[in-house]
Amino acid sequence: MQILVDGRTAALEGLIDYAGLFPPTSLDLAAAVAEYRSARLGRHRWLLGRFLCPTSRLEDLAGVLTTTMTAGETPWRVGAVFDGPPAAASIAAQAFTRHLDPAATVAVAEVRTPAEAADGRHPDAAAEILAGYADAALGVSPDVVAFLEIARTDAWEAGIPAAVTAIARLGDRRLRLIGAKLRTGGPSAADFPHPEQVATFIAACIAAKVPFKATAGLHHPVRHHDPEIGAMRHGFLNLLVATGLALAGADSGELVAAVEETDPAVFGVTGAGLRWRHHSFGVPVLRTVRGEGFAAYGSCSFAEPVEDLVAMGIVGA
Repeated sequence: MQILVDGRTAALEGLIDYAGLFPPTSLDLAAAVAEYRSARLGRHRWLLGRFLCPTSRLEDLAGVLTTTMTAGETPWRVGAVFDGPPAAASIAAQAFTRHLDPAATVAVAEVRTPAEAADGRHPDAAAEILAGYADAALGVSPDVVAFLEIARTDAWEAGIPAAVTAIARLGDRRLRLIGAKLRTGGPSAADFPHPEQVATFIAACIAAKVPFKATAGLHHPVRHHDPEIGAMRHGFLNLLVATGLALAGADSGELVAAVEETDPAVFGVTGAGLRWRHHSFGVPVLRTVRGEGFAAYGSCSFAEPVEDLVAMGIVGA
């Protein structure tokens, strides 16, 4: 693992949560565990974040880990993705940590929330809708970080900022860290938010001081066209840059331009920091970008983003 904190580690360390159990990869549990364990031992393990698992499969994951973990293995940090009723999902996540701690713990709880919370209603009204979902996620453990997934609705221009503000208010009231989550892709072109929606989400999170995660579709560093589904896929370097711009007070036009950038040549990540065109972000800014903004994203492949970063000369082969 890299020891010195330079621009690369400040920008990318622990950024990629592994989601091999989820589509389109959809590995079986044993294969996903083996792939994640291999990545944890590889040269690029410093890029790797948590192992993402649906709450309905946590019991099975516990069984696999119990029979395969070795003495001295670094504890597993799991992201529990709620895929059932929130109360039942919370109980499953609690049981996982109770049975495996300290060998493995649920560090993050991710919950999809109803569209009504992002339909443009007042933040206080949105908070009432989100409260039960937040409490179920926070109930996993005193240390868990909750991320509430915000739906994209027809009223997204008002609905996204209102929902993010509601999340911030819930965090203040619970005295707990609660983040937001945006779905950035899926199996069809309609699942991909357009750049204005992504930029609005990032700006709202930075304004409300709410950290965020992204999920689905972010397999590669830079935005590009996917001919198989006929959609533009977002890039995680684009989101890092947009977060840095939002922290600097950039306007919405600049954020949209960063999100929709498709030229890999205008991005750079070096020991000095992150660069995009004439903008640059040093280590102190990148620490804030990651610590208070773009926390992580889920990818069903760890190899793909690493291979791209190697091809761009950002990390070693």
